[in-house]
Amino acid sequence: MNSIKLIGFDLDDCLFDSTGLSERARIKGIDAMISLGLKIDREKAIQIIREIVDEYGSNSPKHYNYFIRRLNQINGSIEYISYNTRYKYIAAAVMAYHEEKVSSIRLYDDVRECLLRLKNLSLKTAVITDGIPIKQYEKILRLKLDELIDLIVISDEIGIKKPNPELFDYWLKKFRVTGQETIYIGDRIDKDIVPANLNNIHSVYLHRGGKYDHSHYDTKIRGSLKPDYEISDLNELFDIIDDINNKKTRGLIRK
Repeated sequence: MNSIKLIGFDLDDCLFDSTGLSERARIKGIDAMISLGLKIDREKAIQIIREIVDEYGSNSPKHYNYFIRRLNQINGSIEYISYNTRYKYIAAAVMAYHEEKVSSIRLYDDVRECLLRLKNLSLKTAVITDGIPIKQYEKILRLKLDELIDLIVISDEIGIKKPNPELFDYWLKKFRVTGQETIYIGDRIDKDIVPANLNNIHSVYLHRGGKYDHSHYDTKIRGSLKPDYEISDLNELFDIIDDINNKKTRGLIRK
């Protein structure tokens, strides 16, 4: 039986702390506005920006614009922020936000070593991620992942988005491998594990402790939601590869 040939990874909150980085960067923007003279309690400002992110989505480019508009409309105890002043605040916030994201982006500690070990084993690798292509490529280039990964698949480039299983079928075909020759690692049950399972890919749930980590919830994972393996460190992946290959040698895998 064929052994494992391809390892696929999610990107955000799997290979690097995307949620934490964005949160820290948004707070840096709040601090920049306060430093310029914005009259607001810092904790109240952080609460408002979090509400805006929840309402408008994390990819909105106008979080700080909405923040200023909201202050002008709902908080009578704060003096009205004039047209010129509001854009000074927004510019300072955006600058601080991007400075933090550029200076602090880094891979999780276990990622680079894992990818180098996979390369030494002559295993092919892919990143499969949703998102705006230019934003995702910026992350990939800053993290220097393009030097370590054989294929980058960004859903918006091909018009198929997670959890559509056809996205996973697409990159299997690119490598001319089957699901049984492939492992996929992700941090979300709905967008990573389910489509992997539907393509008969060996699914690995990576616990990073993020907002989608199912260990936060008192629920049982069953059926198509259940990953084949669960890990908390990518160094555990190599035992999984050995386990799958050994089971295949003995004819024990029936998926």
